[in-house]
Amino acid sequence: MSRRAPFVLLACVILLTVLGFIMQLSTAGFSVETRHDTWSALRRQGIWCALGLVGGTTLMLVDYHRWQRHARSVLIASTILLALCFIPGIGKNINGATRWIALGPLVFQPSEPARLGVLIALAAWCATHARRRTEFLHGFLFPLLILALPVGLIALEVDLGAAALLFTTGTAILFLAGTRLIYVASMALLGAGLLFSAVKLIPNRAARFTAFTLLWQDSIPKNVPAEILSLNHQQEQGLIALGAGGPRGMGLGDGRQKRFYLPYCHTDFIFPVVGEELGLPGTLGTAALFTALALAGLSVAARAPDRFGALLGSGIVLLITIQAIINIGVTTASMPNKGMPLPFLSYGGSNLCSCLCAVGLLLGIFRQSRSDAAEPEPAWGRPKLTVAI
Repeated sequence: MSRRAPFVLLACVILLTVLGFIMQLSTAGFSVETRHDTWSALRRQGIWCALGLVGGTTLMLVDYHRWQRHARSVLIASTILLALCFIPGIGKNINGATRWIALGPLVFQPSEPARLGVLIALAAWCATHARRRTEFLHGFLFPLLILALPVGLIALEVDLGAAALLFTTGTAILFLAGTRLIYVASMALLGAGLLFSAVKLIPNRAARFTAFTLLWQDSIPKNVPAEILSLNHQQEQGLIALGAGGPRGMGLGDGRQKRFYLPYCHTDFIFPVVGEELGLPGTLGTAALFTALALAGLSVAARAPDRFGALLGSGIVLLITIQAIINIGVTTASMPNKGMPLPFLSYGGSNLCSCLCAVGLLLGIFRQSRSDAAEPEPAWGRPKLTVAI
């Protein structure tokens, strides 16, 4: 697997991206956001894809150690990008969330590139202070501070899912770096507590969680407001789409739920459309591609030439994989409703470009390992990456 890993990784990304454009072509004409401007939406997605390919190729060819040397600047730039969302005239509010930056015709989510920047900074810190990873300050407090401000800004944008995703990935990096388990567990409990508090304090998020608890109940209490029940609409229609597809699917382009029953069929809920039109082979194939991507990516990271490359590569793979798991979990009603795109498939240029750049950086780690040694020692076997208790 080690020698074939980058080729498997690249093949999975290509197949997922191609499938994404095919499904965009199938759904864009019916979504409430793009039905009046179908081809323009596809062109925008294509432009972002081209930018991601250029960015990913550049990151693959540039020595990734440069990011380690400039990790502090990368973290500062990421934080500034997130802060721009709150500046009038630059930040753009859509559906009650301030997650976008509008620079003329260019509108994008700064949390996408910022997440990659935070992972670079955290991996660089853990690599630089490897010998002090079991200390409270260097193994717990300072890494927590690296995560705190970016995660806090993303949460203030009212994007709790993205904030939780970044915090979870950062905690996983600390675990792989050999931070004491008591510190990792403390971070996990802290993150869970903050997420629970945020959900309780934000009425819309609390209503979503309440609605999710009612989703599988046979009888709904009469005192539940209709507004609460309406929050389950997307997930209910997604389940209908998956069920209607059956084992073989209804055929590409022939899905019914996307025809205004599933309003955002081209973004967060594109997976049920895959199931409805392509059937079980489509859904299982998509899940298999993400599984192969994760295994190939971790294989590349495990054979990185140094600690920074191993931690950064692992963080990239976890970021993409956990995001896919959350999206599939939401669209199959296994998790509370949270708007999070399915990597490479969902409509959204910022996420597609960011994922392609992240994969390019991961391939750059592999390229560097090839130039440093023909068959480097697996990173997971090094003493520095063992967990301290």
